[in-house]
Amino acid sequence: MLTRSFNHDVPTIYMYLCKELKDLKNIDEILWGIEEEGIPCKVLKNEESLVSEKLSYIASQLSRLSVGIGIDKTGKVTLTLNKLKENEPLFVAHIDDSLNTLRNLGSNAGRLVKGIAFKL
Repeated sequence: MLTRSFNHDVPTIYMYLCKELKDLKNIDEILWGIEEEGIPCKVLKNEESLVSEKLSYIASQLSRLSVGIGIDKTGKVTLTLNKLKENEPLFVAHIDDSLNTLRNLGSNAGRLVKGIAFKL
């Protein structure tokens, strides 16, 4: 019998959450925005208490799609690409911003992968 091994690591956007982030109620809006663009996303908790810029930078470095989102304990949300400087994310929002803003941030993460125009 012939057996084969396959790499099932699907290219995804990575979202890193600070372990101290307590209010997760609006994260779904970001995920739905990514989903609307047809791009998979993996959500991970980071065990260190890092700022969102660092979290998104790490996420972008891990992502095979080179796109990362970070959310720190204050609720600051950043979206970055692995080619950008760590302290210069592409988009910044807050978890308490409007649901439309958060969904657009997620959508823009997917659009960054697809190479199409961002939503305002």
